[in-house]
Amino acid sequence: MKKVSIFILSLIVVSTLAFAGGTKEVKFPERGKSITIIVPYAPGGGTDAVARMLAKYAEPHLGVPITIINKTGGGGAVGWAEAAKARPDGYTLTMFAPNIVTYAIMGLSDLNYESFESVLMVNNDPGVIVVAKKNKDLDVVKMLKDPSYVSGGENPNFYLLAIEAKTGVKHKDIPYGGAAERIPAVLGGHVDFAVINIGEGKGQVDAGELIPKAVLSDKRIPALPNTPTLKELGIDAQMGAWRGLGAPKGTPKEIIAILETAFTKALNEPGFKEAMEKAAFTIEYKSSGDFYKFMKEQEVAIKKMLGK
Repeated sequence: MKKVSIFILSLIVVSTLAFAGGTKEVKFPERGKSITIIVPYAPGGGTDAVARMLAKYAEPHLGVPITIINKTGGGGAVGWAEAAKARPDGYTLTMFAPNIVTYAIMGLSDLNYESFESVLMVNNDPGVIVVAKKNKDLDVVKMLKDPSYVSGGENPNFYLLAIEAKTGVKHKDIPYGGAAERIPAVLGGHVDFAVINIGEGKGQVDAGELIPKAVLSDKRIPALPNTPTLKELGIDAQMGAWRGLGAPKGTPKEIIAILETAFTKALNEPGFKEAMEKAAFTIEYKSSGDFYKFMKEQEVAIKKMLGK
C-alpha cells in the first residue's frame, strides 16, 4: 500500500512539473506601455465608434492606456496593411469589419482575416436603407426596383448585391470610404439612398434629417421598432456589418488569450452595454476561435454570392 501511495505521489509530482515546464509565463501588457488599435476607417463611423467604446472599458482590465489611430483608405485595406506590418507582440491591434473577408475575394487586397490572429467579435448590426428628409415619402420597394435611383456604398457594396440578387435590378453605386462619408452624400443629394448601420447615423435619424426606410434583417430591430424589414415588404434581402479585433499574425497565443479575456470583460461591463445600446449598436460576442470560424463561413457565403 505504501509503494502504491508513493507511486501515485510521484505521478502527481511529475505531472505538475510537466505542466509547469509547459506553461510559458507571459508578462503582458507591461507597465508603462500602451496598446494601439488601428481603425481602418474614418473617425465618426460605426467601426470607429465601437472601437472607442471598447477601448474605454478595456483599459481598466489591461492596466495600460489604449490609443485609437485612424488609418483610412482603400475601404480598410490601408489600415489593415499597416496593422499587418506591426510587431506581433500584442501592443498593436486592428478592428475587423466585413471587408477583411470580402476584399481578398474581390482581388482588392492581398490581406484577409487569415493574415491576422483573431481576438474576438464584438458586434453585428443589420443594414438599414436610409434616404434624406426630402425623400421621406419615397416608396422604398419602388425605389429598389427602379434602376434610375443611385446608391452610395462601398466597393463592393454587398448590401446592394444582396438586394439586387432578390430584385434583379442593378443600381449605379458610388463608392465611399465608410458611413461617415456615405451619410453626407445622402443628405447632400449626391446619391438617393445608402445602406448603413443605425448606430452610424443615429444622430441624423434622431434629428429627422435621415429617414430609415427598411431594415435588412429577418425581424425589426429595437432601435427602429417602427421601421419594417425588407422581408416584410416582399424583398427578403438580409445583410449586416460585424466588427471585432485582430492582431498581427504570429502574436503568441498566450497574449491573444490575455487580450481576449480583457476585452470580453469590457463587453460585459454595464457601462459598455449602456453605451452600445444608447448608440444603437448590437453586441454580439464570439470567442477568438468562434470568430475565426464565423469569418470562414462569411468567406464561403460571399464566394457563393459572387459565383466564385
